[in-house]
Amino acid sequence: MPKKTFYVVQPFEAGKRGAIKAGIPMEVRSAADAERVARRMSMVKLGAIAFSTDVEPESGDADPPVLIATFGQVPDSVMEPS
Repeated sequence: MPKKTFYVVQPFEAGKRGAIKAGIPMEVRSAADAERVARRMSMVKLGAIAFSTDVEPESGDADPPVLIATFGQVPDSVMEPS
């Protein structure tokens, strides 16, 4: 069975003592939607990223995420390859 691509927006919020913590991720329909929503979220949150990942539906195996865009303040580790 072919892999399915998921597009996700991950917002980031202010945590305790200046830490940046992940908010609730949101699935969107396309890469363009992911970039648009991440840009908008970064206006009300500290920052947001848009990424995609390919998942094998039967096994649940996922490829590493592919960064589409980043806006505002996000943890440095977001940019590091896994």
